[in-house]
Amino acid sequence: MSLDLSSDSSTASDIAVARQADHVAFLHRAPFVADALALGFLPGFREDCGYQTDQYLDLDIPVGMLDNDFRNPDLERFVDRFFEYEPEVGVIGDVDEIDDVDAHVAAAREIQASYPEAELIIVPKSRAVIDAIPEGLVLGYSRGYADRLAHEFSDPADWRGRRVHILGGSPPKQLHAIRQLTRPTLTDEPPADIVGVDWNGLHRGAQFGEFWTADGWDDSGRNADHVTVRKTVRHSLARIREFWQSHGIWPETTPEDAGLHFEYEGPSPADLEKGACTECGANVWRTRRGPFVAEYDTGAVCGYCSYECYFTHRHRKDLEEIAGEQSVYIPPA
Repeated sequence: MSLDLSSDSSTASDIAVARQADHVAFLHRAPFVADALALGFLPGFREDCGYQTDQYLDLDIPVGMLDNDFRNPDLERFVDRFFEYEPEVGVIGDVDEIDDVDAHVAAAREIQASYPEAELIIVPKSRAVIDAIPEGLVLGYSRGYADRLAHEFSDPADWRGRRVHILGGSPPKQLHAIRQLTRPTLTDEPPADIVGVDWNGLHRGAQFGEFWTADGWDDSGRNADHVTVRKTVRHSLARIREFWQSHGIWPETTPEDAGLHFEYEGPSPADLEKGACTECGANVWRTRRGPFVAEYDTGAVCGYCSYECYFTHRHRKDLEEIAGEQSVYIPPA
């Protein structure tokens, strides 16, 4: 006997709404997070890492998501970091034992008192902890690199009716979890509300010349001299965005739509440490026009005697500016 499990239109609509995330985050360092923000991802980092922007002249990337240092957790330190960076989303920490729930909830309440709109995530690591976390807080569903993954100690039913962020795991693995937590049930249980997802595994593949696709890792650019790690990561990010869009997970609005932009003031002639053209060696101060200056994603600031030298050197060395056209100073005619 076969059962007709097809849902009516209202149920299908509810599930579609539940599956669509509010944010898709990418936690890494500059310049990769700047590219991610431009593609619509929520940028962020782990509290012990940062964006590592010291090598750049004036690059300020907003912190959209702050993760805790799970190897060396400290609630007081995380609260201090949250107040310092003021992110939209914060992963307060993992909770293994029921006795540790109150301390994590207290940390969340302290943050909420000053940032009531912040999405605060507590990551349960046992079945009992799930129910002990108040419903106003987001549950972190561990799917990637972790000592205990969510499916190892719980069933999908345990997460239903709760707001959930999928932590780690490749997009297909995350999609499988999302479907399990939101699909229709015979008992008409409410779906989990998928608040967000994040995965930072792109860079490791890019270091070996591989970019992510829905069909697996593609190494077709491995032997191409012009394909850099940054370009490979950016290509993977674009593929991930397409993947989530095709499955109805990608958010309706992006961080930039909500006013989250990175601030950057490009280089100027005053930033040059030497007067020799990087390409031809001519004195950049003795040309008909003042020096052309570019800041690259390597942190190097280069001066040129002409646009031709800038263009030639950039392409010959396969360089990329930290923030596109904003990173090039062209002297007035």
